[in-house]
Parts: sequence; structure tokens; C-alpha cells
Amino acid sequence: MQILIHIFLAVIWVIVSTSKLKIHPLISLIIASVWVGLGSGMGFIQSLDEFSKGFGSLIGQVGLIIVLGSVFGVLLEKSYAAVAIAHSLWVRFGKKFPSLSTSFMGAVVGVPVFCDSGFILLNPIGKSLAKTSGFSPLTFSLSLAGGLYMSHILIPPTPGPLAVSGIFGMEQNLGLVLLIGLATAIPVILVTAWWAGKFKKKFPESYQEDFEPQEQNLKVKVSVFWSVMVIAIPLIMITIGNLTVFFPNELVRSFFLICGNPLVAIGAGLLVGFMTLKQPISGSSLFSISFTEGIKIAGPILVLTGAGAGFGAVLKLLNLDLIFQEFNFNSDSGAVWLLVCFGLAAFLKTAQGSSTSAMIIAASIALSVIPSGMLENQVYTALCISAIGAGAMTVSHANDSYFWIVKEFTGLTVKEALQSYTMLTALMGVTALLTVLIFYWIL
Repeated sequence: MQILIHIFLAVIWVIVSTSKLKIHPLISLIIASVWVGLGSGMGFIQSLDEFSKGFGSLIGQVGLIIVLGSVFGVLLEKSYAAVAIAHSLWVRFGKKFPSLSTSFMGAVVGVPVFCDSGFILLNPIGKSLAKTSGFSPLTFSLSLAGGLYMSHILIPPTPGPLAVSGIFGMEQNLGLVLLIGLATAIPVILVTAWWAGKFKKKFPESYQEDFEPQEQNLKVKVSVFWSVMVIAIPLIMITIGNLTVFFPNELVRSFFLICGNPLVAIGAGLLVGFMTLKQPISGSSLFSISFTEGIKIAGPILVLTGAGAGFGAVLKLLNLDLIFQEFNFNSDSGAVWLLVCFGLAAFLKTAQGSSTSAMIIAASIALSVIPSGMLENQVYTALCISAIGAGAMTVSHANDSYFWIVKEFTGLTVKEALQSYTMLTALMGVTALLTVLIFYWIL
């Protein structure tokens, strides 16, 4: 019982120190790890050693994948390929299903591009759609923001799911994580579209009918085909890496395993992207800027991911699963542990704002308490990852930078943003959790 109190206080320290005191998460997690280690009788030096081992081990497993994933996102952003895909989807499907098509548009673009960058990039399209359709811009902002947010949290190769997959030892089974994430995303997109559709006639207080939408991004000519292919190639390759069980031939199995390796898959997408996508105005190569900016983006994520793994390494030595059994937790109930995954991530997300941080810390704690035998089932482990993602959606409010981006670019008051966008993220999280639980009972 005493060690649980130390862990709880250490988590509260991480939340307060990062959100209120503005201390870097690396420092906060080192202190939390030493705190928990000392509380368990581990000793100061051993606590630091275990933290360092956990930090280095995970970075070695997923570090390069996260770096290439970040480079991939910069390429799609700087080439305006994301905008080209979004605009093409709207032209083909948007007029019949405005909310649904915009949610889907955000979901597709959100796979390679960070949700905040994606929203800023695609916001001019939303303004244009509001102007031409007569619907409130809030409808398009909510559906776009929700689609981007969902992909950012549920679908690799975005950094959050990648990092959590690494913590759970699923970096070589990303295809399974991807399939579960995509399946979970379907009802989330539908709920997002439904909620956004309720605001078709509810205009923000700041709305002006004679505003001029910023359409400069839409005038850029980019190949939609190659934009789609650059995203599709790595996703398809990662997926087919999980089809080896259907092919007894060893040569075929080896080929599929190579194709499904995340480094190979993302590298293939980058290779095609650098050959086909250029800077849209000058026509110059995006190779240098993609790597330069991608590495800058990946750096903080790598540090946070490694720190979360270091904290988890200390927790692993505490045999928390045995402690939980003493409290009559049903260690055979997979649904209970899925709820634990969701609750941990939701608590951390709501308290400190960052979805990626919430996912990484929640995964580190969950890995130390879920019975190891249950995680031998790869499908169940993938469901745990999606349950953590569901919690990391719940909820986005004033301590989340993305909340402020959606608010400011849509022209909402804080009250309007809380009533519309924050409520949407709560619905998305609960929907994702229910979907994961249904999959657990079915599978």
C-alpha cells in the first residue's frame, strides 16, 4: 500500500511540475523515478541506473522510426500534399456529406501530419466550405479537428502510437496496431461527423458573413495521385507484414517481414515522396528541409518517450501486478485492464494537456500492472494500446495547445470552444473505449 501512495504522489508531481511549474518532463520523470525507487527501498544509484537502462533501451528500439515518421510528416506538409489530398476528397464527396467527408479528410491527413499543423494547413479549406455551403464554419472546424485529433492518437506512424507500441514491445507488430487503430477509428469518425453536424446553423459569436476565406493554399497545384501514394505505400507495407501467417513458404514470409518492417516501410514512402513531391512554388527538393525540421520535431518526442520508458523500467521492478492482486483485482479480466489503461491516460490527459505525454506515461504504468501473461496475446496488447489512445483523447481543454489552435482559428470564445470542441473530444474518447471493449468481447 505504501508504494502505491508513493507512485500516486509521483504522478501528481509529474502533472503539477509539467503543467504548472513548467519543468521539462525529462526532469520531472527523473525525479519521479528516483522518488518511487527510494520509496520502494531501491536506492538512489539503482533508481537512476534502471531509469537510464529503460531510457536507452526504448530509444534504441523505436528512435529511428520516430525520426523518420517526423521527417515523413514534414515532407507531406511542406509539399502541400496534405492540402491536395484534402481538397480532392472534398471535391469528390464533400458536398453530399459535408461533416463526414471533412472528418475523413482530417483523419487521412492526420496520419502523416501533426494535428496542430494539419489544422492550420487545412483551415482555409474549412473557411471556404463555410462560405460556399452556407453552413457554420464551426461544423467544418469541429469535423476537421476531430479527424486530425483521432489519427494523431490512434493510428501509427504518428509518434504517440509508435511510442506506446515500443513500450509494449509491439514495434515489430505495428501492422496489427494499425489495423486495430483503423477499426477503432471508424465509429469515432462517425460520432465526430454527427456531433459536428449539430452545429450547422450555430455560428460563432465572432462570425462575420462578409469575411473572405484564405484560399491561397488551394491554388497550389500538387499531384493528388503521388500525394496519396506516398501515404499509402508505408501503410500497406506495414499491414502486409502481418500476413505472414497465411504463407507457409519461407521465402514469401521473409519478403513480407522485410516489407512490414516499419523502417523499410516508412523509408519506402520517403523515397517515393522525395522523387515525386517538390516545393510547390520553386520546384526545389524537400530532402534537406524535411530531415532538418523532422529531426527538430522528433527530438523532444524522443526525449519524452525515453523518459516515460525510464519511469516504466523503475515501476517494472516493483511487482505491482502482485500488489494489485492483493486488492482483489481480477487479473483474468481483460476488460478491467482495458478500463485501467483508459483511466490512466484520461486522468493524465485531462490533468496535464499533452496527449503524447499522457499516452507514454500511462503505457509505462499500465505495463507494470497488467499481468504479463495477458500481454503475450498480441491482439490484446494492441487493444490496450488503443484503450490508452482512447483515454488520451479524453478530454482536450484549456491546458491543451491544440484546444487553443482550434479556438483561435475558428474564432470561438472559450465558452463556445468548451461546449463544442471539448465535448467532442469527450465523445470521441468514450466511443473509442466502447469500440475497444466490443472488439475485446468479440475477439
